[in-house]
Amino acid sequence: MLIISFDAIGDSEFGRLSEYPAFNSLLKQSALFRGISTVFLSNTYPVHTSAVTGVTPGVHGIISNTEPFPSPHPLWNTRESSIRVKTVWQAAAEKGIQVAAVLWPLTAYSKTIRYNIPESLAPYGKNQVIHNLKAGSTFLQLKMFLRHRALINGVSQPGLDSFSTACMVDILREYNPGLALIHLTAYDMLCHKNGKDSAAVKTAFESLDRNLAALLDAAGDGRDIILFSDHGQINVHTVLDPNAMLVARGLLTLKGENYIPGESGCYIECCGGSAFFHSGKLLARLIDALRADIGQSDGFRRFLSPEEMLESGRKDVAFGFSAKSGYSYEAFSSGKKADHGYPLDIPDYTVFYMVRGSGMKPGGVTRGGSLLDIAPLAARSLKLEGFGTMKG
Repeated sequence: MLIISFDAIGDSEFGRLSEYPAFNSLLKQSALFRGISTVFLSNTYPVHTSAVTGVTPGVHGIISNTEPFPSPHPLWNTRESSIRVKTVWQAAAEKGIQVAAVLWPLTAYSKTIRYNIPESLAPYGKNQVIHNLKAGSTFLQLKMFLRHRALINGVSQPGLDSFSTACMVDILREYNPGLALIHLTAYDMLCHKNGKDSAAVKTAFESLDRNLAALLDAAGDGRDIILFSDHGQINVHTVLDPNAMLVARGLLTLKGENYIPGESGCYIECCGGSAFFHSGKLLARLIDALRADIGQSDGFRRFLSPEEMLESGRKDVAFGFSAKSGYSYEAFSSGKKADHGYPLDIPDYTVFYMVRGSGMKPGGVTRGGSLLDIAPLAARSLKLEGFGTMKG
């Protein structure tokens, strides 16, 4: 089986994708599922982990892309060991199936992935190449870097996807792993930077289709394929940092490029379309006052429900809130033109997936469902058991 992730392409973009030849070719061979609910929090790492475990972030423990405390240089959640439950690839490895992964989230320092080029962002100021070599299959990464280094310029897109694809193509042809996973991020990165309506988005679509063609050729006709999108994107005109409210109240101090926590230890975790207030030791009356201030603030849409807090893995956080369409929450604003992380009731925020093989009838279209269905589909194809269960 080959699992392909098209990061950030919501179902609303499906019509544009279907105009491209490789995507259209795979579509004709696949069962299609549209209008699919992702999971909350709808950011890349929580969603990808849900897709390979079949459980929500509150269960598998990957509740954000990065550490929660606001920082201009946050540490990313990248280690396989951070996932609390068994993934599909771990269940496959237990069965003796060789696994390959290229830039798949939460694969750093994996003990189960045989051919591993992890998505493992180095801490600020550290060398990315050396960091990755330590976090994955060292010899394989050296070989692939020497072979395909002309394709990349740091992590810029679409070059990074071209490099990832070239690596996976070689792995499929040279090692024929039983399960392979690849994460393609050109659309997500270019959309964040330029917006959904920019010319750069066309570059992303062209890149994704070109890379998909190469992957399909290397996979051949006998390999089952799941292609999915993890979350949508919403155009943004204003990026806000609600921690400014805490600074104004003397509860947090901005010093240079860093926040310094006050005695209470409270802060606001910014996750794009949503944010979470970590109250620390703050008195209840001050928490209520801040909640009222946030409810009247620019860009505020609504407070998150207890069910949303539980699904996102934040049942013990004081409260969460979401931004209106057009607004996004981020510490140390980066000027994003589009973002995600919104609750699932945002209009036009569903996703899609398609399945070739696994007993699926080609050409069928199903409306509705959940991305949590992907792990059971992959497990059925590979005859796996135990995914999504707590690690012993």
